Amino acid sequence: MAKPMRMTHFKANLEDKPGALLSILKDLKAKNLGLSGLWGYATGEGKAELYVITKNPDKVRNAWKDSGLLAEEGTGFWLKGSDRTGALLGPLEALAKAGVNIVAIDAVAVGGKFGSFVWVKPEDVDRAAKALGAK
Repeated sequence: MAKPMRMTHFKANLEDKPGALLSILKDLKAKNLGLSGLWGYATGEGKAELYVITKNPDKVRNAWKDSGLLAEEGTGFWLKGSDRTGALLGPLEALAKAGVNIVAIDAVAVGGKFGSFVWVKPEDVDRAAKALGAK
């Protein structure tokens, strides 16, 4: 079964232009702030959203607050385990049985392992944690 972990995610709004993401990632590297996950989307009209999951939430929170990048912070669940057919079925079934709706999900498999991030509504975080057995 997938190993669940409660994780903090951060959202930044940025311009949808060449080098915008590169600039942010260079700044994170210069501050030695490693990431566990990264998602970015163009939202139209020259804007984009960047979501990160970091190994040190307090440092990213402080750095992004100081720079004005921090647009939103929330809690989701990082699932990881061996890449096998149906690996996400157990956690998804647990959430469904608990009546927790998934807001968004991303997953990737590499080298025999998989990782997935699951977003739920803020009011469902504790119920989801209990259903998944996450701390």
